[in-house]
Amino acid sequence: MNAQLSRMNGIIPALITPYTNEGKLNKPVTRQLVRHLLSKGVAGFYLSGSTGEGFMQSIDERKAFLELVLSEVKGEAPVIAHIGAMDTATCVELTKHAAEVGADAVSAVAPFYYKHGLEQVKQHYLDIAGAADIPLIIYHFPAMTGVNASASFYKELAQVDNIVGVKFTSMNTFELQQLISACGEDFLVFNGPDEACLAGLTIGCCGAIGSTYNIMPGKFVELYNAFHSGDIAQARKLQYEVNEVIAELLNYDFIAFEREILRLQGFEVGEPRKPIQQLTDEQRRKIRDFAVKFDFLEVK
Repeated sequence: MNAQLSRMNGIIPALITPYTNEGKLNKPVTRQLVRHLLSKGVAGFYLSGSTGEGFMQSIDERKAFLELVLSEVKGEAPVIAHIGAMDTATCVELTKHAAEVGADAVSAVAPFYYKHGLEQVKQHYLDIAGAADIPLIIYHFPAMTGVNASASFYKELAQVDNIVGVKFTSMNTFELQQLISACGEDFLVFNGPDEACLAGLTIGCCGAIGSTYNIMPGKFVELYNAFHSGDIAQARKLQYEVNEVIAELLNYDFIAFEREILRLQGFEVGEPRKPIQQLTDEQRRKIRDFAVKFDFLEVK
């Protein structure tokens, strides 16, 4: 594994995209949030996926956000650009741009809505992998795409030079284990569900890419370090603690909840784009009343 890929491990936030009151990219707050997360020990950033609202952004916005984050990170940690879209041409355009501006890797969810066969999905990934000299991490998210590919599907794609890993967002740890076994030790497999971060690490994931790492980065970095130091009891304790917050998050749209927690932490990340849930004043009050119970949420 080359040096660039060997850095892709640990806790990687699927970064929230900060907006201004007018709904534009908020450059100062993006820089503020990126510096904060780096100070907490995160191992990289994953941009414009589900959490980052990539599917609600124009191509130009996705390109601009990638360039903005890269300009702040300055090589301190890997930056992965999610370039997934419903059509291959958009993915190819975003992949070429990511390679040109210096992203460390791209990632793509399977094309969704239209019910493509696995041969079409495979060709979609091959077209992305061949578009530019940049590593591709496939985003396995069957609950949202309807594409539930098997370990053998990924084993075949793992033989392609530019296809280096999978972000596995599913609670099926048996399928996760089968995928890891099939693809080999050099294939990067990232845990997706934050509530099962420890389970994924135990099965053999090299790291984790997740949404709540925006609001609880320090706890998840502690969990990752505890696991790798062999302190499984501490890692389990930390997973239980963060899951208390995740259990409350499930009462809301997860993006709306996390944006409100970030606001309470001092990051004016703005509202999510409609039709994502727009919180009422009463919901904000309830979230604050909940969040102040947890010191690690660092509510101001």
